[in-house]
Amino acid sequence: MVATMSTRPPSPDPSSTEVALGPAWAAARRTEQHTDPQRLGGVSSYRRSRDHADPAGDSVALHATRAMLTASTRAEVALVLHTAINDLGGAVLPARLAGPDAVPVDVSLGVGEPKVVMSIEPMDPACLRIAHHLPLLVEDAKAAAARCDAHDRECRRANVDPLTGVASRRQIGRRLAATEPGAVVCMLDVDGLKRLNDTHGHAAGDSALREFGTLLRDSVRGEDFVGRYGGDEFLVVFGAAPLDVARERMVATAVAWGARTGGALTVSGGLAVVDGRGAVAAARAADGALYRSKRSGRDRIELANDDDYDPEPLPFGDPA
Repeated sequence: MVATMSTRPPSPDPSSTEVALGPAWAAARRTEQHTDPQRLGGVSSYRRSRDHADPAGDSVALHATRAMLTASTRAEVALVLHTAINDLGGAVLPARLAGPDAVPVDVSLGVGEPKVVMSIEPMDPACLRIAHHLPLLVEDAKAAAARCDAHDRECRRANVDPLTGVASRRQIGRRLAATEPGAVVCMLDVDGLKRLNDTHGHAAGDSALREFGTLLRDSVRGEDFVGRYGGDEFLVVFGAAPLDVARERMVATAVAWGARTGGALTVSGGLAVVDGRGAVAAARAADGALYRSKRSGRDRIELANDDDYDPEPLPFGDPA
């Protein structure tokens, strides 16, 4: 994104300035035409000096543009824009509350409800200062917001499994590294997926994985974590749920999945509590319980035992 910011105010056509600023500036200009310029003060002085530097206004605009370049979200860009408008002497308020003196430009950037700009006083120099700086500030803000949106899409593509919509394997490693003792880790495997792929093709298998990912996301709370470890294997982290509650939820998920597929596809799983050995060790223990459930006939949710805490944990993170 290339941000543009002029340090020397241009000389806009007076009629276009009136349109951009709205009735407040038009009223101020009409008043000025019938007032002694020596007595008018601020508005007249600003108009006479428009072709020269405005150190205060230019400083606000320059700092705002620099802040927009470092913003990481659209909401941050909107905050920078609104702060700059306030520093220039304006006020940002919801469009539904604005009067006829509002500048007819939406400065919400799509964050929340539409917002417009009001000058504190129609006859204040802030009217002209806002009329000069607002168009460039809004242009820079829109460009910065678009850059943030593009970056967010790139991060999402890296952090979300494109097939199932749950977290990617990369995110699993990060989430486990941040998981505190007391959490519960669950490893799940979709039973019968290979048979489905062999019989109906991989498109059918992908559709099943996508549907299971949606069911799994809907089965946990917002603070819980769901990721795809690879293939038909998924990982869930319950941040603050007791082991028996976590098991009940996973059993209910397995039952719902079996009912949805008519028993053609089932789920095997294993759960382990995160203790002093860490979340990665707990994930390894849950994986051991998972394979014990598969050896016991599948379609089961097993609890990990102490022997499942293998000293050689699974390599969570980016696949080799």
